[in-house]
Amino acid sequence: MSIVSIVKVPDPLLNQKSQKVGEFTPEAKEIIQNLLDTVRQPNSGAAGLSAPQIGKLLRICVARRFIKNPNDPEKEITKEYVLVNPKIITASNEKRTHWEGCLSIPDTFGLVERPAKIKINAQDENGQEITIKSTGFFATVIQHEIDHLDGILFTSKVIGKTLNEKELDEMFAAVPVS
Repeated sequence: MSIVSIVKVPDPLLNQKSQKVGEFTPEAKEIIQNLLDTVRQPNSGAAGLSAPQIGKLLRICVARRFIKNPNDPEKEITKEYVLVNPKIITASNEKRTHWEGCLSIPDTFGLVERPAKIKINAQDENGQEITIKSTGFFATVIQHEIDHLDGILFTSKVIGKTLNEKELDEMFAAVPVS
């Protein structure tokens, strides 16, 4: 298992729908481990990663949840969730707008509106059925990764225009801190 390179636009693979995982074959387990190794690498900047982003059209993704460390509020604890064949079963009418980026679309950020709360069914890395209720940024990450599995890129959902990292930094620097 290893850190793998990320497929980037304009690769047409990113616009294809992924196939459902039937059996947890050695190949599926290798994809899961490669996704985990790749998001865990230092300075990856990844909040999530999907199999299509590493060149595999299977419904497998990893979503990371970031929570404040109760012992050190300056640091975060990160937990990775492996989601195989994830499906959103409920989504709130309440929406949340958040800046998104993507490892497959370098130096591009945009505002995307998504349901603020979702509930999904999936399988974990061992094939066990799981249900996850999520809100806030974690819900955004899961939805972004499921979109990848459906061949949808966040740029197709951007409200307004996209910004590069320099423009985004300048915009945030101009906003007063309250």
